[in-house]
Amino acid sequence: MPPAPSEPEKYSIDEMMDRLKGNPSETQQDGQLVTRSDGSQAIKVRKRKRRSSQPQKADLQRTRRARILQISGTLIILFITALAIGAGIIYANSSPFREKLVRDIGEASGSKVDLQQFRMNPKTANAAQLIFSWPQGNLLKNLSINNLSADIFPSSFFGKSFNGEEVTANQGRLNLQVPTTAGATTHPLMSDLKSAIRFNRYRVRNLDISVGNEAAPAISLTQSEGSLTPSNVNGRPLLSLYQGSLAITGWPKLPLDRALVEFRGEETHIIGLRILNPKEDRGSFELSGTVFPYRSKQRSSLAVSLNSFELAGIIGPELGRLFSGRINSLPVEKSNYLSFMPSAEPSPKLEIAFHPALTSRLEVQGFPFLFALSKLLEYQWFERAVFEQNSSASIHREAGVVSLRDLNFVSKGHLSLRGEVSIADDQTLSGNLQVGVADGLIADSKNNRLKAMFGPPIDGFCWVELKIGGTASAPTDTFKDLFSAAPSTPDALPPAKQSGSSFEDLTRPK
Repeated sequence: MPPAPSEPEKYSIDEMMDRLKGNPSETQQDGQLVTRSDGSQAIKVRKRKRRSSQPQKADLQRTRRARILQISGTLIILFITALAIGAGIIYANSSPFREKLVRDIGEASGSKVDLQQFRMNPKTANAAQLIFSWPQGNLLKNLSINNLSADIFPSSFFGKSFNGEEVTANQGRLNLQVPTTAGATTHPLMSDLKSAIRFNRYRVRNLDISVGNEAAPAISLTQSEGSLTPSNVNGRPLLSLYQGSLAITGWPKLPLDRALVEFRGEETHIIGLRILNPKEDRGSFELSGTVFPYRSKQRSSLAVSLNSFELAGIIGPELGRLFSGRINSLPVEKSNYLSFMPSAEPSPKLEIAFHPALTSRLEVQGFPFLFALSKLLEYQWFERAVFEQNSSASIHREAGVVSLRDLNFVSKGHLSLRGEVSIADDQTLSGNLQVGVADGLIADSKNNRLKAMFGPPIDGFCWVELKIGGTASAPTDTFKDLFSAAPSTPDALPPAKQSGSSFEDLTRPK
């Protein structure tokens, strides 16, 4: 860059010295003016150390400061959280919190609540016992559950709701009652998203359920596992029952496999209730349909389906000594149902049409006429008659009486049975049986009395009608009387004593 025009291009030594002396303030700003021994002056400048820039050290220092701030903030947050949790636990185990919880449970269930030995920790809430009591207008009467444990969410300590994943209990006892108009009708199992008590599932490991008088219930289920989901995929409460022993007055005890029940306001929809054979898991008795527990004057009806189920499991062990086998339900109109009244007098009625299961046969034994035929025809098969797949009948249970109706048991070339047999509460038998013996067996018989008591062949069988009586352990029929009254020709009688042709002698075991 060329020098300014006002300045000379060259300076002499004296001019330079004069210039320096004339502006000492400019040069002394960065140094100190000193006079040498020869009289000359100079500016002594302090030496400065040259330092190169080091950005990595600056970054390291910034990182350390940031980490110190983060750790300090975390410790502060943890400390505040610990204080909050501690305060929440203290509050959750206080009397005000417990009283509020009892009120909320009562409002959510529509019942009077008694909560005993309640305590909470950061993860669970526990109680020794929880008792519900409902007024008369409800299907539910009382529920007692012991040793409760609830997996709770942190919001339960300070939030408006007491919520979590699951509530479990070791033992529970539920008693159902017939709803009456004396109390306010409520539906405590209805899902309410605004409820202060909200859990995804409620489960009781050992649950007993009874209907009616707890001392002598009409229906009871013992040692079952119950699980209630407040809101299923349809937004309705769903009750699941797994295993247990089902007892119904007048019925044999039956093992429950599983049950699914959905609550729809005043309606209770049984999606499926599966009962197993009493002595083994093979075979099933299934119920499904809708019950109207709050309509005492309306009969509820459930569909019935049988699959390889023991006949004795429905008709009872007493009548099961005479008729046995595994059965399947037949799709017959106006049959295969269980109906009852949801009242103090349920008046249950069961109607099932059936035939033998594919892997089973129907057997009939124990009647005097079967033993007599085995001796008169000299054919032991009749002592335990076995019938084929084309056999059928219907079961009818009502007012303490169990009946096998519309009997159509067939064993080709042997025996056919038609008619009805019933057993009452006092184990007495009644009914009428049309007994058909294969016409070939009658024709081959040498006993004229036997031929005379049976009618002419119809559908390949010769028939006689018998009246059934006695008890299940000692059944009777009129075969002996008909045989004794039947006419005989002299040449048909044996040459020995007349007593040799009596019914007792002919049917006496050899």
